[in-house]
Amino acid sequence: MHSSAQNSQKVIIDTDPGVDDAFALFLALRSRELKVLAVTAVAGNVPLNVTLPNALRLVEIAGRTDFPVAAGASSPLIRKLVTAAYAHGNNGLAGVEFPAARHDAVKEPAADLICRLVRENASEVTIIGIGPLTNVALALRQDPEIVSMIR
Repeated sequence: MHSSAQNSQKVIIDTDPGVDDAFALFLALRSRELKVLAVTAVAGNVPLNVTLPNALRLVEIAGRTDFPVAAGASSPLIRKLVTAAYAHGNNGLAGVEFPAARHDAVKEPAADLICRLVRENASEVTIIGIGPLTNVALALRQDPEIVSMIR
């Protein structure tokens, strides 16, 4: 059973699930050492219209719907999006079909959510970026002061 130990580290997981990130998410969501405050999806291995539903499905499969999942950037800031469907399958999860998620992403965009959570938990939040860092870049561009507040 998941325990919210007092000494657990508060984290935001920014991800483009993908097979590799699916495993990382499952490990993080079951860890007693981490308190996941949010999961933010970003385009990367596969487009955002695939990574966001994947993130929602994965948190449900892990039995963890106790934090927001937010949609982030659908493309890089400068270059063109280059995906890796050849490695991750068209659905990002090696073609394994999972049931559709039963809950939706929050309306708050990922960059806004990152800024808000960092400000609400100053010096306590670690951002675990396991996809392209576009959402983090957008958050820092939007609110440069949070740089010193991120653990």
